Amino acid sequence: MGRRTDHQIPMINFFRRIRKTLANDNKPSKYIRYALGEILLVVIGILIALQINNWNEYKKERKLERKVLTELLTSLEHNYDRMIYDSINRSNWNRSSDIVINTLEDGTAYSDTMNKHFQDARKPGTNLSLSYAGYEGLKNVGYTIITSDTLRKNIVELFELTYKALLEEMEYFESFQPDRQFYIDKLFSYEIDKYNPNDPFNVPIYPNNYPALLQDSIYLPMIKSVTVQRNIIAELQYENIKETQRIISLIENELN
Repeated sequence: MGRRTDHQIPMINFFRRIRKTLANDNKPSKYIRYALGEILLVVIGILIALQINNWNEYKKERKLERKVLTELLTSLEHNYDRMIYDSINRSNWNRSSDIVINTLEDGTAYSDTMNKHFQDARKPGTNLSLSYAGYEGLKNVGYTIITSDTLRKNIVELFELTYKALLEEMEYFESFQPDRQFYIDKLFSYEIDKYNPNDPFNVPIYPNNYPALLQDSIYLPMIKSVTVQRNIIAELQYENIKETQRIISLIENELN
């Protein structure tokens, strides 16, 4: 029937002494009552032990839930910061695209102040890196560790639907112009003297032949297309930022 706890043993021994006395006194009815009492005592002890065990398991699960939610919160805060940073970059790149487009369409004379804008205008903005560490931890433990049905549903939808749609759109646009970098390298050269190892992807570029660039039939439509792609991604990312912020608030409320 299970192992008896230390606090049960003195009481059980007490009942056994009474049972032995009653048996010797030839009083079977009282003996039976005390025998039943001993059984009841053992059963109650087992039930109490089970309840304590269940409570300990419950506390362990809630501690694990808190750990999982804390890890999720860390991932979401990282994602929120990355998307905000990416949105700022995207806005700056769009501004450079507008300058390049207007300059070429107006036939404005070349100035080396354009070199930074030529570099930024070509960037598609499709290299967003999101953290899934907290979500993978949740999947490994099991979704049911989160007691709130609403919170669990929102977390799964954020990672499986909202983030997925954004990253798939970025992947699609990245494959939309597979020869973009090859074509840029034909038209432009890098200002090597301005190379910064701490910022290797922002080296200004200058046109190899600016008059020819003004007449090029591919470059300008390509930059316009990249700009439209960035704007589409920006709309999706804005929704992702709002939803990430909302889930962060839900998790913080749950942890508090």
